[in-house]
Order: sequence, then C-alpha cells, then structure tokens
Amino acid sequence: MDKTRLETRADTTLELMREIFRGLSQPQDEAWLHTELSMAQVKALLAIGKDGDPSIGVVAKELNVGLSAASQIVERLVRAGLVERRPHPHDRRVTQCVLSAEGDHMLSSFQRGPRLLRERLQSMDPQDLRCLEQGLTALAKAIRHGGHEGEDSDGRE
Repeated sequence: MDKTRLETRADTTLELMREIFRGLSQPQDEAWLHTELSMAQVKALLAIGKDGDPSIGVVAKELNVGLSAASQIVERLVRAGLVERRPHPHDRRVTQCVLSAEGDHMLSSFQRGPRLLRERLQSMDPQDLRCLEQGLTALAKAIRHGGHEGEDSDGRE
C-alpha cells in the first residue's frame, strides 16, 4: 500500500477511535463532572467497590496512604452516605467498609463507559469482533514495540 493511502487509512482509523471514545465517555461524564467528591474519595470508593467490603487497612494500602488518612477519607464517604462501616463477621477488631446503595449507584455511574463498551462488543457479529481483536492486537504490539515519539523503533532519533 502506498504511503498516501496508508496515511489516509491511519487518519480514518484515528477519527473512528475518537468517535468511539466520545460515545463511551458521554454516559459517564455526567457523574464525573458533577461529583462533589475529592479525587481521594473517588479512589477510595473505587477501591472499596473493587475489593468487596475491605478493611480500612486494605483501603489504605490500595490508596498508598496511612491508616489515619484512609480512615478520614472513609469517614467523609460515610458522612456522604456512600459507605457504611460494619464490624467484620468473624473478627471484631476489624471494621469493614461497605458501599451503601447510593455508593454502589455512584460507583456504577463512574463505570458506565467500560460496561457500555463490553455490551457493544458482545452485540457485534462474531467475525467482526475477531477482526477487531486482531487489529487491536496488532495496534497494541505496535505501541509496545514502537519506541518513543521522534525515535525509530530501535530507539534512535
């Protein structure tokens, strides 16, 4: 394929990717743009949702902060009605962080884009999905092995 056609195809592919990213981000933009939570609180909410009722210690480790800082962040989420503190069923010394219904709903709204993408991928024709996977595999490989901008693939300017 000549260089001009290759550049045109690359530009067309790039525009399609932008359209896909815009379409996936719109459903969750509302949640991200209108949240009153700090970034630390959002990260804690994500960690609590991911780890399934973790202790404050687990939240601290996930956020890479001390126990006191994690406890303060969780306390703000508790006051906001997004998280509940509960004693561990088998160890009274441990307090678990549990998403409330409102916290679960907020976390879900933050994750709409990936869920929507999965739904759209699953609704595709199987052959089209295989072709897309093949193309994305090739793109990921090119990115992994392509070096940095302004360099050849062997790392030279």
